[in-house]
Amino acid sequence: MAGGLAGMVAALAGCGRLLPSQTDSLNDPVEEFEHVTSSEMETSGGGTMRTSLRGDIRFDVDEDQLLDALDPVWRQVTEYVFELDDGFEMRSVLVIAHGADGSTVAPEELLGPEYAADQDATVYFGDFFEHYGLI
Repeated sequence: MAGGLAGMVAALAGCGRLLPSQTDSLNDPVEEFEHVTSSEMETSGGGTMRTSLRGDIRFDVDEDQLLDALDPVWRQVTEYVFELDDGFEMRSVLVIAHGADGSTVAPEELLGPEYAADQDATVYFGDFFEHYGLI
């Protein structure tokens, strides 16, 4: 019975379902950035089943400063995902940055108005790898 449970845990860890230390290694450094009050992001998928990074980052700034506060944080997140996925570009971005005044921005707004205008398009980390000069 114990061997079966250990095998199940290993299988779930292999497909990315049990990776708390992985998300801690992302959220903890993000929370060290100036203006970040909390980070609650998690990955889904692992191995060859990479799918998304989702969650929320909360800041102590208002809407007029939120994008500027997000930029250095998102660079670190992008570098983390680049290493995590060995440069695999197809993990989707499902993260929202929240300002102290209730405002929100999506990281794709860092890529320019053409990305921000297309609300229905899925944004992948490959766009950020290029934006931050990783590829």
